[in-house]
Amino acid sequence: MVGQSQASKRICHLHGVGPGWHPLLLRLHEELLTVSPGYSVQQVKEKYGTLRIYLLTGLLRHLHEGGDMWPEPHEADRYKQEDDAAKLLVHAAEQESATICEYCGNPGQARERFWIKTLCDDCNACR
Repeated sequence: MVGQSQASKRICHLHGVGPGWHPLLLRLHEELLTVSPGYSVQQVKEKYGTLRIYLLTGLLRHLHEGGDMWPEPHEADRYKQEDDAAKLLVHAAEQESATICEYCGNPGQARERFWIKTLCDDCNACR
């Protein structure tokens, strides 16, 4: 089970993006726990109107946490499966963010001004 401090650390990355994407990130967190229970977040940000999520899972997490030796083949296979599953979940969340208003969570689309933001009609009118 993941300790409270680790879970809190993961959730603290929500401040990097608008509140409309927070439910998506919280859902992703729950999904990631099923495939990579010890994952850690390196960065969460908005870029070109969509989420960008950078994690340490599987093999990278093993090496980052002080595993100075390459894992045995059976462990390496398990780490690869964990990495692949986490990448699929992250990619799906990043793609979904392109359809959700970053500010309010309603359906949105990319809006181009000085920069690209995914916004609903109402939030776009207010900005």
